[in-house]
Amino acid sequence: MDITLLLNTWQEALKDRFRSGFLPIEDTIFQFQFEAQAEAPLFLTANQQAFALFPGTHQVPTLTLFVSDHATALRLLTGEEDGMAAFMAGSYRADGNIILSQLLLYVFQQPALLQTQEVID
Repeated sequence: MDITLLLNTWQEALKDRFRSGFLPIEDTIFQFQFEAQAEAPLFLTANQQAFALFPGTHQVPTLTLFVSDHATALRLLTGEEDGMAAFMAGSYRADGNIILSQLLLYVFQQPALLQTQEVID
């Protein structure tokens, strides 16, 4: 798939799912590297207010995500695929701030998909 078409597809799939206020105020750069050789790298820049997708490799990413392929990455972002299951299966790993990698897995998930847990003392 053409990288421009891929980025437009991701942008459309994610725009109505973006949960503002979930990330830090400053830009966080999520670099996506893919094990499938034919799949081009891309990066996501996101903060509390907005996100943008770009082709290629960022010079100084905050976090690098290693994912098997583009389809898996999009499923992880939307919550269609469980991050822990993907990690255990070896199709997803992160290098950098692990807390941000966990936050990223919730930024685009619909609130109905998120579970709330209460700690009772």
